[in-house]
Amino acid sequence: MPPPLRQREPTEDTDINEVDFPEFDKRPAFIHVLLLNKTIRLFFVLGVAAIVIPAFAYLFFFSQEIGHAPRQLLTGTCGHPTLYHIQCGFPNSTKEECHNLGCCYTSLSTCYHSLPSEHQYQSVQSEWRNGTLLTPTRNQTPYHKPASPKIFIHLRVLNQSRIQLTLDTTANQPDTTSSDQPISTVNAGDLQAKIYSPTFFVEVSNVTAGEIIFSTARGPLVVTENFFEWTLHLGVDSMFGLGEAVLEPARKYLLFNSQNASAVPAVMGYNLQSQQYNGVVFTTPGLTEIEIVRSRLIVVRSQFTGSFQLELLSGPSPADLHRQLKTINQNQYRPPFWAYGVHVCDHARNASVKTVREDIQRLINSGVMFDSHCINDDLFWLSDPPAIGGELEQTILLLKGSGKKFVVPVVMVLEPTGSSVAYKNATIGDLLLRSSSKLGSYRGVVRNRTVTYVDWRSERLELGGWMHDAWRYIANLNADGYSLKETALRDDGNKTYPTRDELTYLPDGLNSSLEEVVNWDVRYPGNREMIIKSQNRLGPEAVQAVQRVIREDQLLITGTYNMQTKAAIIAQNVSASWISLRNEVNRAIGLSVAGISFIGTPICGNARDNVTEELCIRWYQFGSLLPLFKVSSDRTANRFSKFAERIMHATIRNRFALIEYFNSLIVTDSAYLRPMFYHYEEARNYTAELWEQFMIGDSLLVVPVLLPQMTQIDIYFPEKFYELWAGEELPQTKDRPLSYTVVESDLPIFIRPGRIVALREVLAELISVDEVRLQPMHLIGALSCPRATSCTSTGSLVFVEGFEVRFHANLNETSLLVEYELNSSNNNSAVELLCSGNFSGQINSLQLYGRPTSSEPLVRELQFDLCELTTTETATLFTLLDDKIPD
Repeated sequence: MPPPLRQREPTEDTDINEVDFPEFDKRPAFIHVLLLNKTIRLFFVLGVAAIVIPAFAYLFFFSQEIGHAPRQLLTGTCGHPTLYHIQCGFPNSTKEECHNLGCCYTSLSTCYHSLPSEHQYQSVQSEWRNGTLLTPTRNQTPYHKPASPKIFIHLRVLNQSRIQLTLDTTANQPDTTSSDQPISTVNAGDLQAKIYSPTFFVEVSNVTAGEIIFSTARGPLVVTENFFEWTLHLGVDSMFGLGEAVLEPARKYLLFNSQNASAVPAVMGYNLQSQQYNGVVFTTPGLTEIEIVRSRLIVVRSQFTGSFQLELLSGPSPADLHRQLKTINQNQYRPPFWAYGVHVCDHARNASVKTVREDIQRLINSGVMFDSHCINDDLFWLSDPPAIGGELEQTILLLKGSGKKFVVPVVMVLEPTGSSVAYKNATIGDLLLRSSSKLGSYRGVVRNRTVTYVDWRSERLELGGWMHDAWRYIANLNADGYSLKETALRDDGNKTYPTRDELTYLPDGLNSSLEEVVNWDVRYPGNREMIIKSQNRLGPEAVQAVQRVIREDQLLITGTYNMQTKAAIIAQNVSASWISLRNEVNRAIGLSVAGISFIGTPICGNARDNVTEELCIRWYQFGSLLPLFKVSSDRTANRFSKFAERIMHATIRNRFALIEYFNSLIVTDSAYLRPMFYHYEEARNYTAELWEQFMIGDSLLVVPVLLPQMTQIDIYFPEKFYELWAGEELPQTKDRPLSYTVVESDLPIFIRPGRIVALREVLAELISVDEVRLQPMHLIGALSCPRATSCTSTGSLVFVEGFEVRFHANLNETSLLVEYELNSSNNNSAVELLCSGNFSGQINSLQLYGRPTSSEPLVRELQFDLCELTTTETATLFTLLDDKIPD
């Protein structure tokens, strides 16, 4: 045992610090010398930075370096962040299988593409030309199918805000605007597109913002005979589109027309750095899956028909994106004015016409507000419509005699019966979809009946003549409009499901979607191609076939559509639940921002299930805000308690009061429902996913109640607003939303400062929208006061195309000036056309909220009639009121 250490005892002259303590060693360790030396620390930090910064620069900005060398070999890294991982091939691949595919493998048993991917296409020429031939870098795809041996890429500048990119397996593209000279850079306004070769990538930058807004370099390009996969980088931090108000990262979206969905292939987003919006639209004729990975890369996986086209939209604002989408789709739909009314339809199976007629009589006698009726949803089949006579004729006469419209629901499938002329002619013309396993047409089950399905593709030359003959019997009903049923190829029969060998890629949730439609391997007549490659075409093209045989003044309603469909849109098979109501709000906003405006929701659902009274009241309230209002006959207001009936009728009357404002948005083809960020980009961080409240046009903020038993709801006010009906002032909320008290009868609507809207005066006894248009109007507005001594408010009304009235109110300390401006290319003819029918142009009063010197609204009588205008000027300013304000 070693002797104990001796400790020197301190004396009176000894400093305590000079005493030796055995547990404390005064000599610093070598690591401490390194860390405490400033010079060494500096060189250490610089050394780490010299390694880390280039590594991150390579990982995040590599796409700007790809292809600079004339013959650079394609090599990738597996070290990129998991946010950018793109699944390579099928799930659950082994390490050996993954490496054989040319992909990366992790200990978590995931196989993903390197960055850049080894699955790309490259030019066979030294310089890239528009329409040049590309060949695959690997002959075998990750899906164990051979890569398409050649593809052609065409890039076109459509205008200063749109660039089109087309991938095709044929070289013949009708392109008269693009040069075939060698190019590497294409300019379009603020956009600059760079094409890299020999490995093909496209990168588009916003020159002004200095941001990459589109790139194909972040993932693979895989093309087989029947399948297509491409990864697109949109350069955004938050996303919306695909028919939804918000797109969530790490989620897959199936674009496949069925009973519950229709494809809306547009993705848009917002870049926080540049504070700009941009988007992309692409073709999806067949089964398509869109995956939004956590880095917000867009992975498109689709059945391939030999061509894929996308258009890049540069924005930079949400309104710009909407205009660009409308230019592409040309889908404006303006039905007759009565289409804004209440549409009722009986959905009972095997109901007698007599029973329906008695129910219609009860609706009329009890004063229920409705404008049209379908009689019965299951009565009119394209293959065998009923003859007019007896009970049916009496029911139609009852509707017409009561001033109601008749909207025929047409079931667009054919029963294979010997008595059906339409079926016989379709068989002779080879217009029926074929079974893959049997000779003859495919047989499915719809509404407990055996049916066959029409090949609605527009290139079928025989279709026009057949449709003209088949529709003749429907036309004899002399209907005011039509509602198309079962255009999504519904089939309730037994199904088989594809394997990977048969369909290459099986999206998540595919089988549940296939349960609702015809069997996956059904084929077209003639070429025997599987319809799943272009199934999304058939429903919308059935709508087009009907449009060619009806009049323009007849209403057309459909549940299957694409972005070019010109018809009133309503969802099918919606269950009566609070979740479904919330989904309908999300869907309506998503369709609106995509440029699809004349939409509706099935009030209280349409899936033949039970509904609670509170849910139906809230559904009435939300549905009253949309252009199309359609309700099942078992959910009309008289089917509920007197309390609920009063609320439902009051909701419809409020809808009718606002009907001219709604109509103006439709006539001008403006965005109808708008997310909050549409007008308040400065609050983008807060409003990005705030879809439970929205704007209607640019003037009204609406917050529908979407949960049961709510007495308080949270509302975000990006600026001061005023309650529409009573003028209550709601302050701007900056840090947190305002808690707002509601009761069951409330639908909170607020008017924006600086805006004026026109309201029709709706009397309690009015029961149709046509009657409402005979009533006078009054103007309600809220003043915007940048200075206490100067306030303004503006608004406009567009009744029909070519007849617009703009209102201007200016308030200062002593006077109120109200003017209106008439803008029309042909005022007299527009006014005469409008005022010769069921229309009142009378405007009685103006009410303004937000006076800086008083909490009371400013009310003035106007008393003028638009129908008495006789000016022939194209733009004339009239003074309505120049009034002194009393002290």
